[in-house]
Amino acid sequence: MKQDLWKKAVRTEYSAQEGIVKRIQPSLVLAALLATGFTASAAAQELSIPCDDLEEKALAESKADEVERISAFTPATPLKRVDPRYPSQAIRKGREGWVRLSYVIDEEGRVKDPVVEDFFGSPSFKRSALSAVKKWQYNPAIKDGEPTQQCHQAVQMDFAISGKSGATRKFIKAYKDAEERFNAGDVDAADEALKELLAWDTLNRYENTWLLNLESHIASKQGDVEREAQSLTRLLASNGSKRFNNMVFDEDYVAYALQRKIILDAQRGYYAEALKSYTTLQDMEAQETRIGEIAPLISQIEESIASEQNLTVPVTIGSDGNWFHTLVRSKFAFGNIQGELDTVEVRCDTHREKFTVAEAHVWQIPSSWGQCQVMVKGDSETKFDLIEVAKG
Repeated sequence: MKQDLWKKAVRTEYSAQEGIVKRIQPSLVLAALLATGFTASAAAQELSIPCDDLEEKALAESKADEVERISAFTPATPLKRVDPRYPSQAIRKGREGWVRLSYVIDEEGRVKDPVVEDFFGSPSFKRSALSAVKKWQYNPAIKDGEPTQQCHQAVQMDFAISGKSGATRKFIKAYKDAEERFNAGDVDAADEALKELLAWDTLNRYENTWLLNLESHIASKQGDVEREAQSLTRLLASNGSKRFNNMVFDEDYVAYALQRKIILDAQRGYYAEALKSYTTLQDMEAQETRIGEIAPLISQIEESIASEQNLTVPVTIGSDGNWFHTLVRSKFAFGNIQGELDTVEVRCDTHREKFTVAEAHVWQIPSSWGQCQVMVKGDSETKFDLIEVAKG
């Protein structure tokens, strides 16, 4: 079913991706801005949702007119937030990037079980971000007059050097070489040149974003859906925002990236991600054309979610040993496991649980838990199917 959805959606997309790279190239050539003075900083954006281990029992035992009172909550509020330390070597080299983490706030307002969902830049950014977030303190969330956990915390920590923008002349020369190979049709040679560039330890946010853009086009030519989707996700995380007036690519290109990502996520079975990107696209100005083009695919995704067919997501665990997926159904299972899977943690809006993995088991999530994300831990290169089970 996912293949059919994707094939129909591809017909709505702008046809010549190669032209996009050529169209935006001049702005890179003109942006050889070299900075000498700088300061390091990190910015965090957070999402907060409450979590109560006793909620299902409380709702089941309460009277109908008491449900609203029991369900009321006061979200956790920050007491102390420690900025991540900018690694000194990264500062010296001008390295910029970001780390995206998720975590739980416990009943005492402490951050628990932070995990890195993705990052781009120096690996030292991960260590610094984890060290900082573990020191954060909150007034705990309150539900029914009692402190409670708060799940689905998410934060992106940006490691940026103020006063530093644009691309270096050295980078522009190397990038143009890789792009010329791509435009000449030698995709493998372009990919090798890209990988050499990605190994540089001096890349700033502007350069990161351009490389991720090129990687997405190379992956598209190679038919590597997973790599293209990851590149676009990272591009959007690296691009900056209109609010802070620091966007690398303009809003129209961001809309294109969102549209393309929706198509890829539909093909992969990442329906929650596709719907999230569609919501973001709908909130953008002057994007009615793209919204209209992608709307039929969104309708097909919604029909697929509501259908009586199981939804299968083929997975290969990466080198970090973790895989994350937001569910669109209340039942899921594992199948066709090839390798070792250790645990699955289910983090929902109002509950979380951790289990060992059993291939023959079907997990049933109570509707009161809200939307859930699964975090699977296992050996790298382990393959399996995550099956979102139909209601019937």
